[in-house]
Formats: sequence, C-alpha cells, structure tokens
Amino acid sequence: MRRLGDDITLADLEFDPDPIMARLRAEEPVCWVPALEMWLVARWDDVAFMEANPELFSAATEPSLLARALGPNMLTCDPPGHTRLQQIMQPPFQPGGRSGPFVSNELARIADELLDRVDPTGFDLMADYAQLLSAGALATVLGLDHHGYEQMWTWCRGLCADIANFGNDPELTKTGEIAKASLGEAIAQRIAHAGADDAAISSFVRGGATPDEIVNNVRLMISGGINEPRDGIGLVVHVLLTRPDLRAEIDASPAKLRRLIEEVFRVYTPVGTVTRQATQDLELAGVSIRRGDLVSGVLRSINLDETHWSDPTEIDLDRREGSHAAFALGAHRCLGEWLGRQEVRVGVERVLERFPALRMADGAEVEIRGFEFRGPHAIHVTSQ
Repeated sequence: MRRLGDDITLADLEFDPDPIMARLRAEEPVCWVPALEMWLVARWDDVAFMEANPELFSAATEPSLLARALGPNMLTCDPPGHTRLQQIMQPPFQPGGRSGPFVSNELARIADELLDRVDPTGFDLMADYAQLLSAGALATVLGLDHHGYEQMWTWCRGLCADIANFGNDPELTKTGEIAKASLGEAIAQRIAHAGADDAAISSFVRGGATPDEIVNNVRLMISGGINEPRDGIGLVVHVLLTRPDLRAEIDASPAKLRRLIEEVFRVYTPVGTVTRQATQDLELAGVSIRRGDLVSGVLRSINLDETHWSDPTEIDLDRREGSHAAFALGAHRCLGEWLGRQEVRVGVERVLERFPALRMADGAEVEIRGFEFRGPHAIHVTSQ
C-alpha cells in the first residue's frame, strides 16, 4: 500500500513544508519518508513523548548530519554527557553571564552602527542588517568578534549547508567541510588565548570543557545561534510592515512586542527538526518503528498542531497556551534562547525607531524557503 511519505520529496519540503505537514498531522502523523530515510513526526504530543524518553529516542544517532557537519556536540548526546556540557556552556548565555551586560550595554550600539551604513532609500533588511546583527552579537559574546561579522555569517552559512544536506549532496558537504575546518582553527586559536576575560569561550575553558568539546559546540552555537535571531528580526519586521492591525497594537502597547516575537517564532519556526534514533523496536502513535530507525520531530509542524493550539496559523498577541517549540523541547532546548530573544527585540526596536517611516519597497516580494533552516532570503525595504 502506498503511503503519504512515498510522495514527499526534499525539494517539496524545501519549497513549502506547511501543506505537507498539515496533511501528515491529519492523516499520517508518524510517517516514513523514503527520500529522507527517516520517520517524520508531525504532532506535538508525539514529539513531546520522544523528548521526554531519551532511553527510547536517543540523540546519539548514527548517521548524524549534525555530527558530520560540526563534530560530536551536545545535541548529539544524551544525559548525563549532555547535562555536563550544558552546565558548562549555558551560563554565558544567561542574564547573569556575558550576555546580560552585552544586551544592556552593547547590543543597541551594534545595531545603530549597522543602521548607519544602510541606504535609507532602499536596503535589504536581511543581508544589510539582520544577519550582521545576529552574527555580531554571537561573535561578541563568544569572543570571536575580531574576525568580523561577515566572516561569522560565512561560517554559519557554510555549516548550515551541510547540516540541512538530507540528500547528501557532495558539493554541500564540501562547503560544510571548508567552513568546519576554517572555523575550527579560529576557535582553537581563541582557546589558546583564553584567560580571565568574560568571553564565553574563556568561560568554557575555565569550566573544564576539552578543546574538542569547545570547538564542536561553538560550531553548533554558530550554526543555530545566528540563523534563528536573524530570521526572527526579519520576520517580525515583515509582519509589522504588512499587518497594520498588529502594528497598531504594538504602537499602542510596546510591551506586546515580546508577545509578537513569540508568536512569530511559533508560526514560522526558523529551525525545523530534532532527529533521534529508536533504541529498540517500539510504537509511536500506534505506528511500529524498528530499532535503529531515524525519527525526526518536526518543530515547525508541532507549533501549528491543531490539537495543541487554537487557530494555530493566526498570530494572537493574547495567546495563553504555553510556550512554543521553536527552541526545541526538553533537555536539548536551545541554551542561547534568552540571548536570541533579546537580539530580535532590540533589533526590531532599533530599526523601527531609526526609520519610523519604514515600509516594504515597491514591488518587493518576500520568499520564505527551506526545511531545516527556513526564513526569508531577502526583505527589501525603504524609509522614503
């Protein structure tokens, strides 16, 4: 019997996964997809079950796109190994660590410096601002800012090409390997000069992480910690420029910007999946899964799950249905989510304060593409 997954292609998912995932949620929420050689899990409760039971669904998968692209890291291991790395590496990204004073004293200045460079008559919000602000913020907190924001973005883009390489394209793997090696050298040099400073990499050294652990996990931070706030900034601004009703709500109550950010993260979910491996023969939602099968929880799908959210595709600033999964669930939840949220908030506030007449450029169309990493390629705006 032919299954829904038999007709799913990576190209279709890259173009627009939402209608595919909506059909899976309705008809086949745990679905084997031969093109990906893995199961896709589309509903909230099933992904939450996966994340709550690492003894059944292990993050230490074989093969692993993450391990291939970055080296073994905290997202490719289970507790207690994961717990140890998280305890070492999370503090700099909390308000009480390096990220707190950075957000208070430096982030807005970086945003303003980037906005000084744009042409107000027309610029690309993504390339000229959002990706550089996101790259610069993480570079500064890590202690790699002397390499420049453009270099950070180049490393990020190269790593992500291989992380999202579900089709095992050798050219994408080559691109990833070049970024992996170059970034690894830069991180190793920074480790060699670690001291009593407050940079995150120095904190990791003092916390007892090995050089390999630091290199691989900083690669991980760069691959995810630039993309998500970059896309968050672009998407929130785009929503405000195209939804005058929401813009009026934010103008009347600026504190609601935080709620808008959460809803945009939920509806668009820039980082798409968490992949696990079945440790034994088991059933999930009544579907038999064999030991060793790869099982991918689709975060973008569960954030739109009709059984979990009311009017899931609607941005509702008064929604009170709990937290979303854009930063994942459970033990492997993103350790940099606090910093990422602040980057989006400050990034949006600064560009709208600087250019109160900001609008979409005439004829501009925003294309949102990607499956594992999904966001706008460009957002052309003007303040004239």
